[in-house]
Amino acid sequence: MHDDSIGLRIIEYIAENDLLKEFDQVEAIDLSANVLNLFSYLNETTQKILIVDSAKMGKSPGEYVFFSPDDVVTEKKLQNFSTHEGDILKVLQLAKDTHYKIPEIEFMGIEPEVIKSDNGLSEILKVKIYDYSVAALNRLLQ
Repeated sequence: MHDDSIGLRIIEYIAENDLLKEFDQVEAIDLSANVLNLFSYLNETTQKILIVDSAKMGKSPGEYVFFSPDDVVTEKKLQNFSTHEGDILKVLQLAKDTHYKIPEIEFMGIEPEVIKSDNGLSEILKVKIYDYSVAALNRLLQ
């Protein structure tokens, strides 16, 4: 979905450029295929989770903001309960309701320029991919 794939593109960029070599306690994972995989990280060994995704926030395209799950309300309308149609906020609520250990969780929302059925990123997000990657990794270490 074009700019909606920014989280996945950042993970790919981090892997392709070996940016995790300096961050031995950090793991970059893709939850886009199954958001329920987040449950495997809700345990005593996970100290912090940063979820990176596009977010329509009324900012200029390419701007990013860090925020907590408590700062937002989901507006996503789900057709069915499916591993391919997840709502991360609802998954986090389910985890709380079922007494999973919830580490510190934060979001990095990146304002999209274009959401459409197409591969790639808009130019404004593409040129900032390094900045997003470094900002995300540094935020995890704070």
